[in-house]
Amino acid sequence: MGTNPEDDAKTSSTATTASATILCTRLIHHCRLLLAELDTFQNAIASRFRRHQQQQHLVEMRLLRSNIASELKTLEKLASDTRALVAERAEKEKRREEKRREEQQQPQQQDGYDDDDADLVMREARIIHTLRSSNLSFLTSLWTIAKDRCPGIISFSKRFYWDKDANKPFVDSKEDHKQQAKPPNKDKRKSAFVDIVYGNGEDWMKVSSINESRLLFEMAEKGWELDSEEEDESFSPQNLQLEQGQSRDIPADHGEGGEDSDQLELITMAFDMIKAARATRVRYRSPRVHIIAPKLEEGKVPEIDKVLNIIRSYGVTIECGIPLRDIFSHDEAYDKRDPNSITEDDLPLSSMLPNPFEKFTNIINVDCTLLLALVSDLSHLQKIAPSPSFHRAIIRQIEVEDELPLLSTELWPAMVGRQLVCTQEAIKRMKEIVSTIGTETEKKRTAILLGEGDMEGLDKDALLRELQNISDHSIPDQLNLPIGVVDAHAEIDAAMRYKKFPPVIDKITEILTDINYSVFLYGWARDIVTISSNKTVVKQIESTIEDNRGDDDKLEGPRIWICDTARSLIGKEKNRKP
Repeated sequence: MGTNPEDDAKTSSTATTASATILCTRLIHHCRLLLAELDTFQNAIASRFRRHQQQQHLVEMRLLRSNIASELKTLEKLASDTRALVAERAEKEKRREEKRREEQQQPQQQDGYDDDDADLVMREARIIHTLRSSNLSFLTSLWTIAKDRCPGIISFSKRFYWDKDANKPFVDSKEDHKQQAKPPNKDKRKSAFVDIVYGNGEDWMKVSSINESRLLFEMAEKGWELDSEEEDESFSPQNLQLEQGQSRDIPADHGEGGEDSDQLELITMAFDMIKAARATRVRYRSPRVHIIAPKLEEGKVPEIDKVLNIIRSYGVTIECGIPLRDIFSHDEAYDKRDPNSITEDDLPLSSMLPNPFEKFTNIINVDCTLLLALVSDLSHLQKIAPSPSFHRAIIRQIEVEDELPLLSTELWPAMVGRQLVCTQEAIKRMKEIVSTIGTETEKKRTAILLGEGDMEGLDKDALLRELQNISDHSIPDQLNLPIGVVDAHAEIDAAMRYKKFPPVIDKITEILTDINYSVFLYGWARDIVTISSNKTVVKQIESTIEDNRGDDDKLEGPRIWICDTARSLIGKEKNRKP
């Protein structure tokens, strides 16, 4: 018995529409789960870290979330279109059935669709194609790799330039009542887009969605001949040194806005990331560059293996064949997961969250600026009522302190469990300020921190109890008191004598006052971390090192951690400079 072509077409089209409906539902659910995880991660950051005055958050993820939210809107629009198609098809079938009843006759066999049928089929096919081409697959891979392989995340979807000035953060100087600075000119043709910045800034990750067939097609299209032992000399540089060790140099004209029609996309991407990394310094070093290509398989196609080896020769690590979830496949447990149920326990926060104290030394050198913050009433007393006698800077610090207490959010995490020292010059200046404008409680805290005066001879536990008695915040048991006072000049002179400092030391000493000389050079000589809120001096030191680096890629300066804000002593009069 023959079948009715119209019935077959209806069955096929109905199945297609059902497939589109199921796929829309699955992808929308997946997208909402992804957003829920991102929001949970963002909330964890907000609850653990202080907001920087010049940055939205310690971790930049606005663009990534925006892309996922945009994808959700697109999927919801496709779902709406699919529902409209279902309704339109149902209405059409209803009219047909009514017509049949009116004519009281059986459906006639037809050789195909009418124009309306063809239009519906084309629209359904477009929806299926758009769903299958969704960028959600890449965004999910990116987030999965971030969770599994990227500790200490500080940024997603960030652009870096190989014009060094363009990489410097733009700071609005109106806050300092100075002339507004112009942001640097940024040419995107001279930049690399990094998917994940992690390792507390020291590592860059790029996720490539290229697959084997696409790469081989591109190689054939661009005339790559990799059967011979020799590689194309146009991208076989020499003698570039990065943290990964020996690697090749990059042609000076590569990526300078011209078109490299013979270059493979994967190699161009590696080139650009390396060039941008060379123009960027994080704690005096260029970031390490990594690429993950989940859809490529190493050891299968010799031509692809040679491309991977070329990329590695530039100092880039590239990893292939990473198994990732296929968002188009059915996963009952995942499909039934409620986005509202996502909690911090569902994410590997212990590794994902940035840790600015990860590479801290066991001994910490405390600058005068933070010694003052440690004794200030502003740091220890809650609910301080603003007074007309307070300098505007004091009022602003009270507001900031109410939002995020300095001790618990920054200083205790940096200090607890470590031996604390300060230089004679730093403590002398701190005492001068305290004795001049400090309150009685600020003077007492100074004695406690140093174990002097009435506090002399007390052990650590007794000093902590004394400090707790005049503080509204919990004093950690692991805080090591008293702070040791060291002879900085003896250590610095010995380092000078044995040439422990690089030649740039002569230029750095020219820009330092006596107190900054003792503080920062002592930490440098001992190779220990110095903590300070003196951003101006630290930036001068870093700029001097970079300006005099030359070809020395391994040149490093003192290890310094900058506290975002400090605290003044509350005793400042209104007309006194902060």
